[in-house]
Amino acid sequence: MNKLWNLEHFSAEALHRTVVRDGLRIRIHPQVHPFLRREVHTFVRWLRANYPFPIRVNVYIPNTKKIRANDGDLCYGRCFVPDDPDDSITIDIAGGCDYDGDFRALQNYTWGTIFTLAHELGHYYQYLNRVSLTPRGIEWQATYYAHRVQEAYYDAEWDEMDEWAEECADES
Repeated sequence: MNKLWNLEHFSAEALHRTVVRDGLRIRIHPQVHPFLRREVHTFVRWLRANYPFPIRVNVYIPNTKKIRANDGDLCYGRCFVPDDPDDSITIDIAGGCDYDGDFRALQNYTWGTIFTLAHELGHYYQYLNRVSLTPRGIEWQATYYAHRVQEAYYDAEWDEMDEWAEECADES
């Protein structure tokens, strides 16, 4: 289903970048909204259970609306692969949401944050697979597979909740 995130196509050179450190690590700023924090942690647990992370990737979610990319532009997420093989790959995702009491807006922001994380992890897997595309192609591919991962997550985790909500509505 998801060719980019498939372990069998990884570059041997990329896999031997670090000797011992692997996995997906996440750190979220304490002032990030608790709902966003909980949902991102749930998504990360699902990712760890379903996808390999042969090289450590550290994800940071600060309490800011946007973050500064390597080129100086403001953006919602970035993936940084250092030249030093002993350093971990770093992903930064903006997590500052102005919650004004509209829960639906908070849900939409959370879903967008999860999508941004999946998109940036797509760049992580592009690095592992040594994908060679144009800059536009790299962004397109990361976006395409982020949608696939988000759909798989929704199908796995949220369909049961939707069915339960429909059953409760039918009973009343």
